[in-house]
Order: sequence, then C-alpha cells, then structure tokens
Amino acid sequence: MVLLEKLARVAAFLGLAKRQFEPDSSVYEDPETGLTFASCTTNRDVTVRIAIPDQIPADKIYDTVIQVAAPNDIGWFGWAWGGHMTYNPLAILWANGTNNVVLSPRIAYGYFSPPEHPDSSYTILSTGTHINETHWQVTAKCSGCSRWGDEWIGYTELDPDRQTIMAYAWSNYPVDAPEDASSTFAIHQSLGHPIYDLTVAKNADFEAKIQALL
Repeated sequence: MVLLEKLARVAAFLGLAKRQFEPDSSVYEDPETGLTFASCTTNRDVTVRIAIPDQIPADKIYDTVIQVAAPNDIGWFGWAWGGHMTYNPLAILWANGTNNVVLSPRIAYGYFSPPEHPDSSYTILSTGTHINETHWQVTAKCSGCSRWGDEWIGYTELDPDRQTIMAYAWSNYPVDAPEDASSTFAIHQSLGHPIYDLTVAKNADFEAKIQALL
C-alpha cells in the first residue's frame, strides 16, 4: 500500500493521474475570516490552509489566500506552491519577537538560502493574523502564486479543479536575522508533500471578502 501511494503521488505530481487516492487536506470553514479553506496539518503541528476564488480566469492568474498556524518554538516554516522546493513561489515565515510574524516571498534554485522572489507578493490580512503564548497565525493574500514560469521554461498553474501537490519544509533553528525579511537561514530539517483538494477551497465574492479582511 505504501508503494502504491508513493507511485500515485508521483503520478499526480507529473500530471498523469487525477483523484486516484484520498487528499491530505480537508475542508475548513474559518469562523474568523469567513473564508472556506482546504486545510492540512503537517508533521510539525503546523496547519496550512488555502483559499481560492470560485471564478477562475482562463489564464489561471488569480489571487490566493494562505493561512498558516504554527507553534512559537519553530524556527521557520516554508511553503511551496508548486509541490517541490525549487523553481516555484515560496512563502517563508517566522516569528519575530512576541508581536510580529515575518512572511517573505522567496524562490529557491538549489540547496542554499533562497533569495526573494520578485514575481510574487503577499498582503497580510489583519483579520486572521495574530500571535499568543503558544502559537502564531498569519493569513495573507498572495499575488503571483497561481501561475509561474516564463516563455523559455514554460508556465505552471495551480489547477483549481483537481488534486494538487504542495510542499512544505521547516526547521527548529531560527533564521539568521529575524528583523530582516530577506534574512538567510539554514537548510530545512524536514519536508513533506501534502495533496490538496482545491475544489473545496473555492469562495464566492472572493475579492470583496479579502478587502474586508485587510
């Protein structure tokens, strides 16, 4: 069974299979933001939720929302929209003191600290973003996370109508300069590749809802 599941995950990653096994995500209706998410909790007790609009343009360029809830003792947490940690938009997050969380757009090209990504940006939503004695949570809109690439290497899009492999990585070691959103940091200690069912993450009146959360 383990081998079959691994083969299915590889097939899904390559775009060769649709809905051949259960996704790791489940639907979550957030009472705080009013958004509906596809939600999954990682092996480090970090919960990552994704929300998308219900109306998707033909070019697949649309804003998304990511919500990350993590324990305060994690060093940093990384999220990859493309299902692997290189050549796709990343979100790198860490707590900066007791009242702030940093969210940095990055893109990785190898086994070194990824630079900032010029083609994606995050807008933190005040509703759904907070920190307490045990956990921090960030809710943010991403522009540039649904489609990436160029004419030379080709484009990749998030498909809102099928299962999608995402990726995460984390480390218990803090970043080198917590005050700096462009800080370097050491390689991850663990990673994973959860499968999200984005069909349950669609939200009507998406843009209006996001504006109300700013």
